[in-house]
Amino acid sequence: MKKSILLAVASLTLAQFAHAADIKKGEELVNKGGCIACHGAGLDKPIAPNYPKLAGQYQSYLFHALQQYQTKHQTPLYGRNNAIMSGMVAQYNKQDLEDIAAYIASLKGDLYIRDEMH
Repeated sequence: MKKSILLAVASLTLAQFAHAADIKKGEELVNKGGCIACHGAGLDKPIAPNYPKLAGQYQSYLFHALQQYQTKHQTPLYGRNNAIMSGMVAQYNKQDLEDIAAYIASLKGDLYIRDEMH
């Protein structure tokens, strides 16, 4: 019994690391996607005031926002309705979105806030 529990915990731990975000791949995807065309150099200088600054946002926020643009059946509680962004993220899978979010979160910009206690 103990052995099977330990194996289950080890498997879950390994699965978590197997899907860790890859910042370098995220950078490649951001460059390939041409994100700077709208969000500006460093992703913190958008070309229009209604476009968001992305650099330094929390990774989990960015990942979920990107996922919401992919949502086919939008509801008032879930989904983001923007034709440009929906088209941009349609090509990416879940791991790609994790990688993109990790890269953007790693960038320093006006929004870069990190808790120095951790």
